[in-house]
This record gives sequence, C-alpha cells and structure tokens, in this order.
Amino acid sequence: MARLSDDQVKFLRDQGISLSQVFDGSGLRAKDRIAKMDALGTPFYYGGALCQAAGHTLRTKPGHCIQCDTSKIAYQLRYVASGHVYVAYSASRQYAKVGYSRAHPDERIAFLRKELYGTSSDWELKETSFLEKNAGQREFVIHALLEPHRKPVTYEKYPGIFVECREIFSCPQDVAIAAFRKALRV
Repeated sequence: MARLSDDQVKFLRDQGISLSQVFDGSGLRAKDRIAKMDALGTPFYYGGALCQAAGHTLRTKPGHCIQCDTSKIAYQLRYVASGHVYVAYSASRQYAKVGYSRAHPDERIAFLRKELYGTSSDWELKETSFLEKNAGQREFVIHALLEPHRKPVTYEKYPGIFVECREIFSCPQDVAIAAFRKALRV
C-alpha cells in the first residue's frame, strides 16, 4: 500500500483534484487496476511504476503522468464527467459533428452556427443524450465508430486565426445517428 507524499497532496490540491478521485493502485496489474477504478469511479491513481521523466506516480487511468503533463487532468476528467453527448448535422456540407457539452446542446448548436464551425452555418441538433457519467468516453466511442468518415476541416475562427475541426465526419446523417445509438447501448 502506497502513501501520498505531502508534495503529491499539495499538487492534487493545487489542481483541484479531491483525494476521493485518487486510487491506490499499488501492486495491481493494469487490467485489475482499471477495473477497480471503473467500479469506484476514480479517474486517477498513484502507487504504480515511476514515470520515466521525473519519477512521479500520480497518473490517469490509462497511465499518463499528470504531474509531467497537467493537460491530462482535464482530458481525464472530461472522459468520466457527466454531460450531454450529441450529434449535429450540416445538410449543406453533409458533415456530422459528434460532441460533448456540459451545457444543453442547443447552446452548443447556436455557437457552431455563429462561429461557422467547419465552414457551415446550418448545424442542426439530430440526437442528444444526457449521461450521468462517462459522457466523454461515449463521445470517443462514437468518434471511433465514425473514424473511416473523419474529415478534418480548417476554418478561420478569427481574422488570421485558423482552427482545425477534429470532430467532423463526412457521412450521411443516418450513419452518424446509428453510431451514436450503438455507442449509447454499450
């Protein structure tokens, strides 16, 4: 059984991570650790192998060091968070956008239209579901199902600032909706 050091506790506090979100993974194989973390709903663990860069043990469920790369914290929290998973569709471009939002998807759709996200102004909400946990995970499952249709699109978000959209899929609306429904049945 491992113990969190004072430095680790301070790091967690500084990052806004409750100690209840951290699991002692000492002595467990990855498969067993992940199963227990899933059952408990804990996104982070300690007590495993030291990271190669600096010898840290605070990690995301998949094993990424959160002390070396704090961006992994937000990613992991989004993955396990509650929220809306949705499918938006642009009929003019025949693009589907699969996303996750804590706010109601209607707000997100209004934003997509206003921003001309993916060079389209006719985004319509086609499917949505509120999930009490793992909404981000379900979003990624849908993305994986639609991977053959992925269509990175670059658009000008602000004058001279170009952004690549990575959540756009060039496919018929029914294909995106079928992937959404399949992922939510899992």
